[in-house]
Amino acid sequence: MTADFAGLEPPVVVACSGGPDSLALLALAADAGLAPVAVHVDHGARPGSAAEAGVVARFAEHLGTGFAGERVAVAPGPNFEARAREARYEALERARVRLGATAVLVGHTRDDQAETVLLNVLRGAGLSGLAGMPARRGTVARPLLGAPRADLAAICARLGLAPLEDPMNADPVHRRVWLRREVIPALESGARRDLRAVLARQAAVAREDSDFFDGLAAELLAAALEDDRLRTKTLMAAPLALARRAVRLWLGPPPPSSTDVERILAVARGEHRAVEVAGGIEVRRSRGLVSRLDIHCGGVAANVQTFPVELPGAVVGLGLDFVAWVERAGPVRWPDGRWTAVADADLAGEHAVLSRDGRGRVLLAAPDGSPLWVLGYRVDDRVRVSPGTRRFLWLTVEAGGPRG
Repeated sequence: MTADFAGLEPPVVVACSGGPDSLALLALAADAGLAPVAVHVDHGARPGSAAEAGVVARFAEHLGTGFAGERVAVAPGPNFEARAREARYEALERARVRLGATAVLVGHTRDDQAETVLLNVLRGAGLSGLAGMPARRGTVARPLLGAPRADLAAICARLGLAPLEDPMNADPVHRRVWLRREVIPALESGARRDLRAVLARQAAVAREDSDFFDGLAAELLAAALEDDRLRTKTLMAAPLALARRAVRLWLGPPPPSSTDVERILAVARGEHRAVEVAGGIEVRRSRGLVSRLDIHCGGVAANVQTFPVELPGAVVGLGLDFVAWVERAGPVRWPDGRWTAVADADLAGEHAVLSRDGRGRVLLAAPDGSPLWVLGYRVDDRVRVSPGTRRFLWLTVEAGGPRG
């Protein structure tokens, strides 16, 4: 079994939970001369999680690699797993920048790829979902997507390592565990073949097709753009599949739902004058152009308490803990823009205020009152990240602090 380390240069960060997949990846990266640093991220999600960092540190010492620990705070509540995953990737990227590493390596296997494809099928995903996880995206690399999970456990056994076990991996309440323990074995028994290998091969083919279509969609978007508005004639002259992808690229991260994309296309066709889509965005057609407007962005209301904020910086007020920091590299994974957002640091400026508008919403605004971020919605278009962004301003809030 070989890992795909092609194109990677030392040093690298290896996301290491202490499980068999990440431990084997750490060992393989060290053997390949990539000077890996094992980075453990503690979410504080269960008792004893902090002690696992020490276990991973000892594994790293045994393998002769570097080690670093990161801690993140993820509040309990809906979508905990997704929010924890987002926080983990953010922490790994911060570690990569701090350590001067060239890439973040994660230990997703062929089995993980198969499970991801099936999860996406259950969600009703299109071609991009069938493509599963990419082997490379930005600074994140997945060298083990062609490796069976069992092979990695065997590597740990040969090295005399006793990996940690995450109790979540045994709880079928999690859909991925249900697929792993019940659905995939049943399908393999009926099909009499290795379904994991089939799905991983399908994902690789779908990824090539999806990347090709994304390139064509980017060309269409460039041709259709006029001052950030879409020329309906250009958009509607293209094949529907490309028009859909161009609209997704136009809206930017996080990826819009297929329902919202279809509603925007209906506006472009002239079937509706305007629609509102997720994130408080209104899309409107006028004189052959489709434009978008953040209908939730308004100025700071008069006679309300405000809290000055330095960017980057932190402030406590209005019942919130607000923190902002700047990164030189783009996000590994884009936050949803509601409670964690990314803006162009140079466009946002160095000073802001945290306040409430006339409708009771919390705003981060420029000193002149123009909004930068409506908390719970998204950043304003004026400070959105673009291909020309060089400094990325991270914005995040959590409940806490004195009430304003």
